[in-house]
Formats: sequence, structure tokens, C-alpha cells
Amino acid sequence: MLTELLCADLQRQYDLEERIGERASVGKVVLRLLHPRFLPLVLCRLSRACLLARIPILPRLFTYANILLFGIEVTPRCDIGPGLFFPHTSGTVIGAWRIGSNATIYQNVTLGAKNLDMHFDVAMRPELGEGVTLGAGCKVLGGIKLGNSVIVGANSVVLESAEAHAVLIGVPARTHRRVAEPALEADS
Repeated sequence: MLTELLCADLQRQYDLEERIGERASVGKVVLRLLHPRFLPLVLCRLSRACLLARIPILPRLFTYANILLFGIEVTPRCDIGPGLFFPHTSGTVIGAWRIGSNATIYQNVTLGAKNLDMHFDVAMRPELGEGVTLGAGCKVLGGIKLGNSVIVGANSVVLESAEAHAVLIGVPARTHRRVAEPALEADS
């Protein structure tokens, strides 16, 4: 499972780079594994895997390594789907209870409880659907749910749930518009 998640994360990063015209070489793939966009994700995945395997101390060690090396704090209790991408990590705090596949989370994002929650109550933590994009500096707080393909604008503060394909901006964030759902390709 860990290997599958990391391969999906690496594939998504590769696909995103291909979209902007970057060409991959063997050297670039090796460097990508150690890149500050990918290595924090490896530490998150290792922390979660150790927690699920009930290996004591290691989840915290991987979490602390992420904080010290990259300035990102991700609870190992957060179930993160494949294809997560961090364009930048500094100042990011992820205390959500679930993040769907293919999420993009920029720097200085906070996902967590509205009030002090030392015991990680999932009812007080956000849940993100598939393909969610969180802009730099945004905050998503409380036991809310963001549907699939939601986009949260930079520095927005989200305190209420949002349906799929919404674009949220402002403090507090409100639905600005809805992104059109992608058209289904016809079978050939």
C-alpha cells in the first residue's frame, strides 16, 4: 500500500510537470525523489504507515523530521489519498481527518479543528474530496466537508462545507462560482 501511494504521488508530480513542458530524464526522476515537493510526502506516508502498523515512536519521529526539515506538520492520523501534490510546503499544517486523491495543497495552508482538540476528534476535523486545490495561506477549519474538485482561493478562511466544483474565496469564504464539471469522453 505504501509503495502504491508513493508511486501514485510520484506519477502525479510527473504528469503535472509534463503538462507544463518539463521532460523527464533518469537524473530528474532521481532528483525528484529528494525534492522538497516530494520528500515531505514520503515522510507523511511513512508516518501514516507506521501508525497503521502500530509501530511506536516512528510516526512521531517522521512527523518531527517533516517539521524540522520542511516546515510542514501533517498528522499521521490523516488518511491521504494517492496523488497528493505540494508545490511548496513551508508553514503548512494538516490536521484533517481525510484528504481525497489528487489534492494540491500550497504553502501556509492550515487544515484543522476550530477549537483546541488534543485528542483528534474526527467530528471536529475537515474532510476533503477528490481533486481539491487549496491556495496559499488558506484555512479550512472545523468538522466540514469540501466536495470533489473544490478550489479554495489564497488566504481564504473556510468555515462551512462546500459542494463539489465550488470556488471559495474570502474571509469567511463564500462560493464565488462553480467550476464546470469535466465532460465525459465518449466511448470510441
